[in-house]
Amino acid sequence: MSTQAKPYTGKRILAWFVGFFLVVFTANGIMTYFALNTWTGLETEDSYVKGLNYNDELENARTQNASGWTMDIVTKPESQTGRFEVKIDYPESAIAPSEVKATFIRAVVEGHDQEVTLAPMGNGLYGAPVDLPLPGQWNVLVVVNSQNTLIYKMKDWILVK
Repeated sequence: MSTQAKPYTGKRILAWFVGFFLVVFTANGIMTYFALNTWTGLETEDSYVKGLNYNDELENARTQNASGWTMDIVTKPESQTGRFEVKIDYPESAIAPSEVKATFIRAVVEGHDQEVTLAPMGNGLYGAPVDLPLPGQWNVLVVVNSQNTLIYKMKDWILVK
């Protein structure tokens, strides 16, 4: 029993050619749809202005490093509801912090960022309960102010189960 191959005709070649490009354009269309309708990718507002002020940021970082202040995260929330605490050490001659705020930023999902004021607990500890709406990685920005002046800031991240 012999099987004969169908001859390659112009219509058959055209059908394969059109089918191939139809698959390519469909895949490109799907990827374009998801690229335009998902996260914008914008993480920094006014990036041009911040870029112009980059040297000022470097000088602020040098000043912060030379200030003698240190800050470490002591307690991270194990789950979406938990406690967040930082330990702040500063020179005796420095003015004590009047306000410590932690901002929790979800980098890949907009609309869930939150700011928490950390209360003094003694011995340089500052903390507050935290209720994060989603599990995963959160960027944390802790800012220390004293007499309405920025003294120290720390960027870190936490992983919430």
